[in-house]
Amino acid sequence: MSLKPHSRYTIYEDWFRKEARRAGRLEAELYRVAGPRHTTADEMLAGVGAFRAGGRWNPPDVMNAVYLSRSPETAMHESNEHYRHYRLPLSDGMPKVVIAVRVVAGAVFDMTAAADFPDPVANLMAEDWRAVMARGEEATAQAVGRAVFAVGLQGILVPSKPDANGMNVLLFPERLTKKCLLEVLNADLLEKLGKPA
Repeated sequence: MSLKPHSRYTIYEDWFRKEARRAGRLEAELYRVAGPRHTTADEMLAGVGAFRAGGRWNPPDVMNAVYLSRSPETAMHESNEHYRHYRLPLSDGMPKVVIAVRVVAGAVFDMTAAADFPDPVANLMAEDWRAVMARGEEATAQAVGRAVFAVGLQGILVPSKPDANGMNVLLFPERLTKKCLLEVLNADLLEKLGKPA
């Protein structure tokens, strides 16, 4: 890992090992927004961009991570967050492609129901993870995501920062088994984007 590991990482990993049985099945239709250069079904669900750049819940160069949202509106808020954070014109991030994703996973941990977690989820959400990364350190939420991945869970359910009422799901493609499902709905229509009818 290129970042200095979080000082409380082992506490988080130990906690998730003890509490992994609380992870549950997730069967849902979720949403993702991406720029047009990564719009094949495979690219949208590979998690390679998050692997390379990192995100709130995953440090870079550790695991592939697919960020999904419970609603298309939350997915769009999340997609625009980078531009809002850096005060860039939203038009710089356009156009966008919105997809619906069918998810079936057997071991997703719900952080919104983890009141006994060593650090309050509100504190994880309040931390400026970009600033922490810029210092060369792993952000707290990134350490949490890494711990979830390390204990073998398939994903994590978390609140959305830019959409106060929104929920996100972070999935780890490497942890999904043959019994899991991660597929773009209407994937054939992605191939037609930008082409004459």
